[in-house]
Amino acid sequence: MSGKIPKYFITELLCRTNIVELIHARLTLKKNGKNYQTNCPFHNDKTPSFTVSYEKQFYYCFGCNAHGNAIDFLIQYENLSFIETIEELAIMHGITMPFENTASNNFYFRKQKLYLLMERICKLYKKNINFTDIANQYLAKRGINKNMIDRFLIGFSSSSWNNFHKKLNINKEFEQELLTYNIISVSKKGYIYDRFQGRIIFPIQDYHGRIIAFGGRSLNNNLPKYLNSPETDIFHKRKQIYGLYQVKKKCLKPTYLLVVEGYIDVITLTQYNINYVVSTLGTSTTSEHIQILFQNTDVIIYCYDGDDAGKNAAWQTLKKALPYISDKKTLKFLLLPDNEDPDSIIRKEGTEKFQMRIKNAITMSKFFFKNILKNVNLSSNDDKFYLSARALPLINTISSDTIRIYLRQILARMIGILDDNQFEKFLYEKEIKYTKKIPFQIKRTPMRTLIGLLIQNPSLAKIAPSITKFKNLKIKGLPIFLEILQTCLDNPNIKTGQLLELYRNTKIINVLKILARWDHMIIQKEIQNMFLDLLMNIYDKILEKRQEYLISKERIKGLKMREKKEIWSINKALSKK
Repeated sequence: MSGKIPKYFITELLCRTNIVELIHARLTLKKNGKNYQTNCPFHNDKTPSFTVSYEKQFYYCFGCNAHGNAIDFLIQYENLSFIETIEELAIMHGITMPFENTASNNFYFRKQKLYLLMERICKLYKKNINFTDIANQYLAKRGINKNMIDRFLIGFSSSSWNNFHKKLNINKEFEQELLTYNIISVSKKGYIYDRFQGRIIFPIQDYHGRIIAFGGRSLNNNLPKYLNSPETDIFHKRKQIYGLYQVKKKCLKPTYLLVVEGYIDVITLTQYNINYVVSTLGTSTTSEHIQILFQNTDVIIYCYDGDDAGKNAAWQTLKKALPYISDKKTLKFLLLPDNEDPDSIIRKEGTEKFQMRIKNAITMSKFFFKNILKNVNLSSNDDKFYLSARALPLINTISSDTIRIYLRQILARMIGILDDNQFEKFLYEKEIKYTKKIPFQIKRTPMRTLIGLLIQNPSLAKIAPSITKFKNLKIKGLPIFLEILQTCLDNPNIKTGQLLELYRNTKIINVLKILARWDHMIIQKEIQNMFLDLLMNIYDKILEKRQEYLISKERIKGLKMREKKEIWSINKALSKK
């Protein structure tokens, strides 16, 4: 997106955001001294190495070097763009995003307009269902009560736009806006129509509860039976989970999420007090779906029909999920009897029996080998080779060492490797050699240490003596130090995370981020003394450089009276060292 969000606004957002609260809403943090810790969400972390500092408004992982402020966390954890992250924080704090150049930010304002139009048309669909016998008859037949209709904002679109338009007194201005944003369309014959006409409407909400799209169920045998909104600036089907907003209103971090196939399944199960059920809008599961689900729970349970199509869909889902499984994140599978779906079976069995099915869901490892062993004869050496060749590439996509080795152990025994030496060789000869990315490093120098101390403790700027008159001297790192020093003086309450944000997209940001996480190996109460000592040493070097310059100038062409007084002052200052 073109155009800029003013830096003052981003700084204000970060001032209002408590990074500990932001991360704790997504991960379980435990206090450890002044900081908070948890297992890192960005790599397979066996011991808590992810540290969050309230004082610095900054996070850092000692295992994988993931680091940053609140904006960086949302970008990494939620897979958002920079603009989406700023929008997320703005919504969280209830403030509107300003732009330096409004004309060049059509994308953002188009999104806001879409949210507004979707909300308005949703209310009209909802209102319309009260006037429509056919829709209410269908919902009653499916056993959906008024509470669920209200909870999921279920509505109805009349069989013609003209009928809908008149019944709800839609004005021409609103109609034109709906046409402009392609929410309704014009046919080749010039008639205005709604793509959902004659359908029950299931509004699709994002994690803030905003209406971003609709699903429609045909009541007059028109095909397709179910229809979703087209993709827009605010709706991307491969990233959206239906019902997740309703689940999170009940429980911010559910123990597990049950994934079903359709809107009605979600609504019916919720009505039967299964308050952790979601769906993927009738599409096959994507890697984005899996990541979003794992961000909200540690256990995903996929519920599929027990026929071949359901089993195949479950297998494809497992293969996509393997890279995201860890020691704490897993998935299970619930396969229903033939000719049954979640809606039908819970009405027959009731909540208690259905929950027993959930409790007895097939574990990931059991389901993996059940499928991988299909049509394999373990008494045949050829089949054993085939099994190994088929299973190992899939097992190797799992990032968790523990789970990967455990599955290899099971596989090794299946193909008859019992000898200890052969067993060890089998386990490790095909081990993926993860190339650990060596983080970018820089050499420690007094100036870099000084800058690092200031970035980590911006309040030190208040005690720094002025050395701005020497800013033109060619001392490496001095201009950066002086610039950061001035920024800290101009913003007395600035934190590390906010300070670094001001340098996003600059050439020095990577160096500054390294300095922000340097361990200076000194106790907190000595930081101020170390900062002043370093500053005075650098100040002395500045004086020595100035002294050398003035002495050289005196030999060549002499000094003015002002310069003579200056060199006398420098000599006096340096003699006190």
